[in-house]
Amino acid sequence: MSDAKTLNIAVNVAGSEVGGGLGRARTMAVATLNAADEIVEWQEFPVGWDVLHEQGPHGSLHAVIVGFMRDHGITAVVSGHMGPPMVNTLMKLGVLPLSAAGEARSAARDAAKRVRSVGDLAINASDEAGSGANKWILPVIPS
Repeated sequence: MSDAKTLNIAVNVAGSEVGGGLGRARTMAVATLNAADEIVEWQEFPVGWDVLHEQGPHGSLHAVIVGFMRDHGITAVVSGHMGPPMVNTLMKLGVLPLSAAGEARSAARDAAKRVRSVGDLAINASDEAGSGANKWILPVIPS
């Protein structure tokens, strides 16, 4: 993955924090980050997946989530939790599933760094320490 490329990172948001389960998200943010991993655009979308989660089979909700990821050109998605079937779906789509907690914009910046490190085959790249850094951002591994 080229460092000159802008990235679109989806973040499950609850206020200014990373939200819990992806399949129960009420609002998703799409952060567009430049080559320096600075947020140049932040858009929030009321998705209502929390309601859809209770209305039908997981497969139909997964299709809606996949549509969102495709429509917004998402490279990685950050959420507090994703179940193994969702992780598998995202990985097949080529979207890196990441788990984090804390401030949502900081998580988006950290996710962009992780995407670039994975793209450069530096999977074990260290996270930057500093104010607001989500040092705990990790790929979600399906069980």
